[in-house]
Amino acid sequence: MITINNKVKLGWQVHQKAKQFRQHQSTPFNFVNAQQVYLNTLAVYAVNDYLKRQGIETDLTESDSWDPLMQSLVNIADLKVKRQGQWVKLECRPVFSDTNFVYIPAEVWEDRIGYVAVGINESLTEATLLGFTPTVTTEELSLSQFQSLNDLLKCLTPKSESLPLVNLSRWFDNIVAEGWQTVEALLGTPDVSLAFRSINPATVKRGKTIQLKDHSLALILDLNQDNEQNIRIRVKVRSLGSNTSLPEGITLRVLDETGEPFLETQAGKADSSIQTKPFQFIEQPEEKFTVKVVLGEESITENFLI
Repeated sequence: MITINNKVKLGWQVHQKAKQFRQHQSTPFNFVNAQQVYLNTLAVYAVNDYLKRQGIETDLTESDSWDPLMQSLVNIADLKVKRQGQWVKLECRPVFSDTNFVYIPAEVWEDRIGYVAVGINESLTEATLLGFTPTVTTEELSLSQFQSLNDLLKCLTPKSESLPLVNLSRWFDNIVAEGWQTVEALLGTPDVSLAFRSINPATVKRGKTIQLKDHSLALILDLNQDNEQNIRIRVKVRSLGSNTSLPEGITLRVLDETGEPFLETQAGKADSSIQTKPFQFIEQPEEKFTVKVVLGEESITENFLI
C-alpha cells in the first residue's frame, strides 16, 4: 500500500513570513511568546500545503493564525478549510521530533473540527504531519493518541457513498454506465491495443471525458477478468484535444472502500498520460473503490463497484 507523502519542505518564503509575524510580537506586552508564533506559522503552512496537495480547499490568509492581532491575544494555529461547502477551522500544533506530547492550549478547544500534530525538525527545514484527532480534553496529548491522516481526509472529504456507483462487472456484458465509451470513440482515433484485445471477451477498456480547471482529460479503466472471475484493473489519465501534455502536478489516486488511498501517481512536466499499477480484488463480491483526479484545489471523483 502506498502512503501519501506527509512531509513538507519549509522554504525561505514561509520563514520570511514567520519572521515577520514574530517581529509583531516582540514587545514586553504580548501574551504569546514570539517564538511560539514562529513555530505556529510553520505548522499551519505545512498543513495548508499538505491539504492543497490532497485537493482540499483552504484559505490560509483569512485564518486567525495569519492575523498579527489575533496572534498577540491567543496562542493560535488555526487553518480555514472548506468542508462540504462550509468553512471550518482546523488547529495545527507544532511539536519537535524529540517530544512525545503535543501542547494544545485550552483556548483553542472550541470551534475546531480537529487538531493536527505537526513535527518540525531541529533545523526548521522540514515538517511532518504526524496525526489527527477530532477532539481534545487536556492541554498535553500524547502522540500515540492521534489517529492517522486518513482520518483527517475522511473528516474533510464528503463521503464517496453519496456519489453514484459504476458497476464494472456489467461491463463484461456490454452494460456500460452513461458517459463511458470505448477508448476508440473517446479519443477519435483507432486504439491498436483495444483492437487487439477486442477478440477477448474477458478484457474491457472504457473511458470518459472529465474537466479540471478548463483542461479536458480522459479517464480510462482497463479491466481484465480471469477464469476465477477475479478482475484486474488499471486506471489511466491522459490529455485530450489540443493539449499534448497533462497539467504538471495532476494526481491520480485510488482509494479503498474506507477512503484510504492505496495507489497514487502524479504527472511530471511533460507527461501526456499517467497510470496506476494494476490492482485486483480477489473473491470479494461487491467490493467498492474510488478514483480521484486532483489538480490544485479541484478534483473529480468516480466511485466503482466490482
